Amino acid sequence: EFCGEIVEVGSHVHHMKIGDRVAVDNNIRCGFCDFCRMGLTSQCVDIKTSALGVMRDGGYAEYTIVPEKQCFVLPDEIDDVLGTQVETLATVVNGMNTLQMLPYDYVMVIGFGPIGYLFSQFARNIAAKVAVTEIDPFRIEVARQCGLTVWNPEEVNVVDKINEFTYGRKADIVIEATGNDLATALQCVTPGGKVLPFGMDSSITTTVVPNEITRWATKILGLYLGQNTMVPSIRIFRENRLNMGPFFTKVISLDDGIKAFEYLGLDIRPWIASRNRP
Repeated sequence: EFCGEIVEVGSHVHHMKIGDRVAVDNNIRCGFCDFCRMGLTSQCVDIKTSALGVMRDGGYAEYTIVPEKQCFVLPDEIDDVLGTQVETLATVVNGMNTLQMLPYDYVMVIGFGPIGYLFSQFARNIAAKVAVTEIDPFRIEVARQCGLTVWNPEEVNVVDKINEFTYGRKADIVIEATGNDLATALQCVTPGGKVLPFGMDSSITTTVVPNEITRWATKILGLYLGQNTMVPSIRIFRENRLNMGPFFTKVISLDDGIKAFEYLGLDIRPWIASRNRP
C-alpha cells in the first residue's frame, strides 16, 4: 500500500494532474470480466497477475508507474503517512459493509495487527462492546492504550472470557484477523452470529463440523480486498473518525528502507542478493 505525488502524466490521462497527492489502489481490475461487470471486482480474473507491488513494481521506490484509474486524490487533511493506509482501510471498510455491525452487537476481534486494529476502532465507534485477543506484548499494550478489553490466548481461555464478557451470550460478530484461528472464532460466536475470516494464510487448514454451522445458524462471511471502498476510506480519514495515533510506531525514509525490515526482525539482504545475480 502506498501514496505519492504525481510528477508526470501520460497523454491519455484526463483526470489527474502533476502535483496531485494520490492514494493508490494497488489491485488493478480489468473492468471487463463477468466478475467486474457484475460488481464483484475483488474476484477479477486479472487480480492475481496485475497487483502493484506484487506482480508489478510498487511503492518501494522513489518513482513508480500507476494507471490513472488506480489513483485517488488525497485532501490536505490527510498527510502522506496516513495516505499510505487508505487501501488498507478500504479492505476493512469492505468487511464492515459486509458485516453490517449494529449498535447492540458484542464484537470479538482475534488478532490485533493492523487489520485487527482498524476493525477494533470501528467496533468501538459502533458496537455495544468489543474485546480483542493478542499474544504480542507490545500490541497488547497498544490495545489497552486504545481502551480495549484484551486477552492473551496463551494465558487465558478466550472462549470462557467471551462468554463472561457477553453475559453468557458469546459474540454476535467474530472477526478472525490472524488467518490461523477460525476454530476459535467458531467457538466464540453466538447462535445466529457472524464470523468473518479476514486474515490470510494459505498454509493453514482447519476442521469445521458442518452440522454445527447448520444447527447454530452460523454465518461465515468470505470477502477479499476492498470493493469500491477507496473513496469512503478517504472520507473516514478526512473526518478523523478513527484513532490512528497508536497505529504508526515508526516512520522510515526510503533511503533507510532496509531498516524497516530489520525493526521487524526480518533479514531481506539474502533475497536482494539473489535478485541481483545475473
